[in-house]
Amino acid sequence: MGFVANDTVLGETLTEARAMAGSWRLWVGLICTALIVGLTGPFGTYTTMPVPLRLTYWAVVVITTYWIGFLASFATVIWAEALEVAAPWSVALGAGAASVPVTLWLSLLHASVLGDPFLGEAIRLFPYVAVISLAAVFLFEAAEAEGNPVTTRAPAPSEPAWLDRLPPELGRDLLLLQAQDHYMRAETPLGETLLRGSIGEASEALGDYGVRVHRSWWVSRSAIRGTRTRQGARAVVLSTGEEVPIGRSYRRSVREFVDHMGPA
Repeated sequence: MGFVANDTVLGETLTEARAMAGSWRLWVGLICTALIVGLTGPFGTYTTMPVPLRLTYWAVVVITTYWIGFLASFATVIWAEALEVAAPWSVALGAGAASVPVTLWLSLLHASVLGDPFLGEAIRLFPYVAVISLAAVFLFEAAEAEGNPVTTRAPAPSEPAWLDRLPPELGRDLLLLQAQDHYMRAETPLGETLLRGSIGEASEALGDYGVRVHRSWWVSRSAIRGTRTRQGARAVVLSTGEEVPIGRSYRRSVREFVDHMGPA
């Protein structure tokens, strides 16, 4: 549950970037891509560059454009989700936003190394970069998409002291929390109430009793029945039938949390 460092767009983006940077599969994929592109030598580099220089050049291009595009797209999607822009529109916005810095960076490289005019290259490359960015982001989303809900339930750990904040008439079987300005909407099978405080502090205090799935949502372990993906939007399915959205930067922690829950 400690995956998300804080609730700022920059903080969540950097946290995800650090997690991605530790993936050996990602680096293997980037290196293989750089080797393939470097050996084929597109944009005239096959005839104008010796093999060592060509491989180095395309390694720099592949690795730097990936990270520039990833950071820009991820930050944009986080920002869009905060404004309640639903997938797939948030994903499309992220891909479009990533296209701009990637195009500028590629144009600068081409101008510096190949001698191409910067502005002309930017105009020429942008449509290609935009299409590739859209395809890459949606393919990544499809690869990560979960299928039908998997029924899962595990006994919750011992009740945390935080549950004492619930009114006695609502019991202690907390289902979810939803952030509402300086308050949280707390829901149990017996009803709901508003509690003052932040969802981040509540999530920390509740520990493994549940998991935070979004900037504005926390759900109880005992209420989770699985996950669902519809039109690119991911959600946790609860025992009540409700579907709570999963924020992009929370997907990894939610997936790990659900994976460690025992079968029903």
